[in-house]
Amino acid sequence: MSERKYRFHRPNNPDQHLEAIYEELSLSPHEHDRRPTQTLKDHVVALLKHAREIESKRESKDLDRSYSINWALGALAFLACLFLWHGLTKADDTDWLYQHHFAIRLWGIAFAAVFLGVSIERSSFFKSLWLFGFTKIVASIALSSLIIFSTGKASSLINAVFPVDASALPLTRAIVAGLLAFQYLTPLLGVVALFAVFHALNAAGWITAKWSRKNTYESPPFQSVAFLLLSIVVLLFTTRWVNDDFSEVAWPAKIYRLAHALDFNSKYECKNLRKGLSVVFLGPDQARVLVDTRAAKTDDLESFVDQKLSSQIEVTKQFYVLPCDLGEH
Repeated sequence: MSERKYRFHRPNNPDQHLEAIYEELSLSPHEHDRRPTQTLKDHVVALLKHAREIESKRESKDLDRSYSINWALGALAFLACLFLWHGLTKADDTDWLYQHHFAIRLWGIAFAAVFLGVSIERSSFFKSLWLFGFTKIVASIALSSLIIFSTGKASSLINAVFPVDASALPLTRAIVAGLLAFQYLTPLLGVVALFAVFHALNAAGWITAKWSRKNTYESPPFQSVAFLLLSIVVLLFTTRWVNDDFSEVAWPAKIYRLAHALDFNSKYECKNLRKGLSVVFLGPDQARVLVDTRAAKTDDLESFVDQKLSSQIEVTKQFYVLPCDLGEH
């Protein structure tokens, strides 16, 4: 190797400065042991090596995170399909699955809804929108307005059944408001239908590629197939719930059942009332009670949700608002 010209000699003109820079950057890595100090090239190489290590760790972390999310979504889709299959399959009357088939079906629909929501939220379209603060502000305002409107609508429906303020039935109002909020969010299922179309096209593309023997897919689009199937199930059940099970005609009987299950009480110490009645205490001092001479029983969840079963009970038209004599005087 030729001797380094500018190791102990300082360049004096622009040409020599360029020669010195070229000499510094063109040294071979094998000369590192012969140099008393690290050069600019050594620092640049070390920085590049460190940057590559950081990039490799970040890519590995992203891959692990993506794998964990995909695995969790796959497990969720499998549970949704399993629960829906058991919930829709008829079994023997004495079978445990038959006795809980409706609850299993609801859990399957819930798992399917979570799978669809997370899959849509992971899309680049929604990730890009959620980066902006304006999107979050609009979503917060819309959600707050939905809660307020649903609560007001729930109070109106309760007042149509019971001759008292809806605040006397807080648990019933909270449940009805939540159900109404979900009901008002059903137009957003159009987004689910749109994504289902895209997933259907992706699945069709894989079938076409297999048919033409073009290996354009790394693996079969299991997630697209699961999204398509579960979205069809959720859309069908939601359509039935909105149009039949939770229609305007079905609400009075459901509210009547729900109030007796959550807010009415048959244990009271009013001396002027006979035992066995269903009452709701009114006012902060609980000096008065709303009395229903009937006790509407809800045997299971299906008898409340299913419109044909919930409407079999007759809503009482006559209620009594009476004082509650505790007999303290």
